Amino acid sequence: MMDHIEQFKFLKICFEKNPQYSWIFYGPKGVGKYKFTIELIKNVTKIKNFNQNIFEINNPDKPALIEDIRELISKIKLTNSSSDDIKTFFLIHQMEILNLNCINALLKTIEEPPENTSIIIFAQNLKNIPKTILSRCIKLKFKPNDCKLFIEKKEVQKDDFFICNYNPNIFKILTNEKGKEIKKKTMIILNKKHFELNDFYSLYEKISDNFHNYLSVILSIIFFDIKSKVTSNIFDLDKTKSALFYLDFIKKISINDIKIDKRKVLHLIFSEYFKYKLND
Repeated sequence: MMDHIEQFKFLKICFEKNPQYSWIFYGPKGVGKYKFTIELIKNVTKIKNFNQNIFEINNPDKPALIEDIRELISKIKLTNSSSDDIKTFFLIHQMEILNLNCINALLKTIEEPPENTSIIIFAQNLKNIPKTILSRCIKLKFKPNDCKLFIEKKEVQKDDFFICNYNPNIFKILTNEKGKEIKKKTMIILNKKHFELNDFYSLYEKISDNFHNYLSVILSIIFFDIKSKVTSNIFDLDKTKSALFYLDFIKKISINDIKIDKRKVLHLIFSEYFKYKLND
């Protein structure tokens, strides 16, 4: 099974290009299928009020009757759009407990959803779902902890996006294994009470083979760290002043400085960070 970040990307592409499918998201209760789905829809739709394009049925507190299914089918016919910017999502909860009449009424619509319409069925176990439904849907399994891991990874990616400041090259480095290690080692230095040389040498050794590129990543991480600290305490004028002095110092570092002594430059970057007490 794919990592959930990869699943998310894959499904996002599917829904953006051709949402006209029926899906079954299945896995244990409480695994996060619904949260994952809402996050996906939020990323796929191109409107602010994306909730108005979501229709749900058979919620735990309101089991669906045949009349509800017929109303759902009518809504599906009315809400579909030929515009690629407008996508509609119908979420069917607890498929296992729907009665046979409801299931039979849904068959045709599940087999051929209208244009720009996705039907997403939630279930805990495929064993209790009729084969007539299974054969008409694309199935995606959710395992315990996968969704939690997805949300955690998504938060990390969001940080990386802000750190890179719209630079795709830096973002690419941050999301590969070496980039993650560089970020981790940089943050260890920044979060210490004092500048520790062992941490510094460990980081330098990691980046020395491609110093120029990795230095850009480290500076982006430092800028993000400073910005976060300053904006979280905007009324601390001394901290703001120190941050500005430090950033001015960084700007004055030239290519020639780096060519002369790379390690010295990196050491200065961190020692000045601690000199201005930006680690507090």
